[in-house]
Amino acid sequence: MKINFILLLLLGSSLSFAQVSPGLIEKKSDSLFKFYDGRPGPGVAVLVVQDGKIAFEKGYGLASLEYGIKITPTTVFDIASVSKQFTGYAISTLIQQGKISPDDDIHKYLSDVPDFGKKITIRNLIHHTSGLRDWPAGLHAAGWRWEEAFGWEDIMRMVKQQKDLDFEPGSRYQYSNTGYNMLALIVEKVTGKTFPVWADENIFKPLQMNSSQVLKDYSTVIKDVAGSYYLDGLKYHKSSDMLTAWGSSSIFTTVEDLSKWVIRLQKGWDEKDPVYMRMIETDKLNNGEKNNYAYGNEVMDDQGLVNINHTGGWAGFATVISTYPGEKTTIILLSNNGNFDSYGRANNMARALFGNKFKTTAGPVRADYSHKPNVKVDTSILRKYANTYKLGDGWYVTFTLEDGKLMVQATGEPKFATEAKSDTVIWVPGYSSSFTFREISDKAHTTYYHNNSAPLIVPIKADPSKYGQYAGNYYSPELEVTYKIYVDKDRLMVHHMRLGDFAISPDFGTADLFIGDVGQMQFVKDGNGKIIGFKLSSGRPKNIRFDKQ
Repeated sequence: MKINFILLLLLGSSLSFAQVSPGLIEKKSDSLFKFYDGRPGPGVAVLVVQDGKIAFEKGYGLASLEYGIKITPTTVFDIASVSKQFTGYAISTLIQQGKISPDDDIHKYLSDVPDFGKKITIRNLIHHTSGLRDWPAGLHAAGWRWEEAFGWEDIMRMVKQQKDLDFEPGSRYQYSNTGYNMLALIVEKVTGKTFPVWADENIFKPLQMNSSQVLKDYSTVIKDVAGSYYLDGLKYHKSSDMLTAWGSSSIFTTVEDLSKWVIRLQKGWDEKDPVYMRMIETDKLNNGEKNNYAYGNEVMDDQGLVNINHTGGWAGFATVISTYPGEKTTIILLSNNGNFDSYGRANNMARALFGNKFKTTAGPVRADYSHKPNVKVDTSILRKYANTYKLGDGWYVTFTLEDGKLMVQATGEPKFATEAKSDTVIWVPGYSSSFTFREISDKAHTTYYHNNSAPLIVPIKADPSKYGQYAGNYYSPELEVTYKIYVDKDRLMVHHMRLGDFAISPDFGTADLFIGDVGQMQFVKDGNGKIIGFKLSSGRPKNIRFDKQ
């Protein structure tokens, strides 16, 4: 999907543009977000831009639970990964000025990035196809705790230490905050100004975004900033936000300031300004497969309407900018509630404003069987379902027949009772969802969950008496960290000075694979069957090597 296709979509959808009255926007917004008003909890700042002007703005809930201060349109939030579109603008500007090319090898500017024997281009960084490891999970695996500081210098050291790429550049899409930190560093190398300074001089000041900044020091006092919170049980707890990750994150701003930004974006698209048009140019993988990620935004077809969006989430902040350029409408939501679904709420708002313009799609529907009557299924049939099925990597579900009733348990979760709605449909009230069994002979060889196929597997049964072979100290030269693995009462445990002690559990489907708090550990053996190390995959980072000492 290239820029010309986007242009056609924008031109085609703009023909149907019709304003929604501010009164209707307020009514819909109050209906969606009134939950946050009149209660002692965090909330959300809402702003809607329509046809180049602010059509509605309002705050719901509290910016500070400690002092009872309400959220307003001038409350400052950490917008987290929504920051990436500002980095995208900087790179597009430098391309337009002829100072860089998207096909430049990044080593032309970033000599400290290791040479992996593969060309990594600026284009790869922009579209998340570089293979550079994502820093949040990587630094956590190295010992950083989520509630403490993650600094720019920490990220730079991690990049210098990386030993292998996660994949061949351009071969796959894998979201990488690190890639956008590298783009910010390229801005600095080319312009001689750090990204916080460049953004202030070239974006914030020209647009009079006077409450906006790229945070350089997490201890900076920020006027009118919201506290951030997360819900644990029935109580809110304060999050700790100590991040300085220029390029990928760390912009603090308000919905009013962001309205100036999105109005300028829309103007640039309307005028076909190449800097702004490039920002919605997507790319393809090496195999020709589409990649809808552009310059800090995802460009997608939302049931017939072009939608340009990005969400952010960090330390109790949840944010989104969602633009429908054909409708000349942007929805901005900034929340200080870590449990807030920013993307879902923006979608709800869009459908409340111009729902009749969305095309209905005939995609798979998740059926709700909760109100259908239970039926009695013969035990001989239920016994065919009492097996283990693979839902995804490291994610399995096991059905057991207990006292004539089918019970279900997924990886790392408690066991739940089920209800039979037919001979093949099993409803799980605890999941508010169902499993549908197929390919049934002596056993059910497939079950469908959330419309996805989960094949039958024969679980690998780990023998705790052999756990001793894994015990020992393992060192990662990339992360410069040692994990001590030991056996405790038939459990395999990991000790780290900063992360503490935690159990790792054997994977049902892969031999010598264990899963724990830091990710998946695939133990490696030599030709004699002796354990010599493991490879750690922690979310996005893949196969970080640990050698047994």
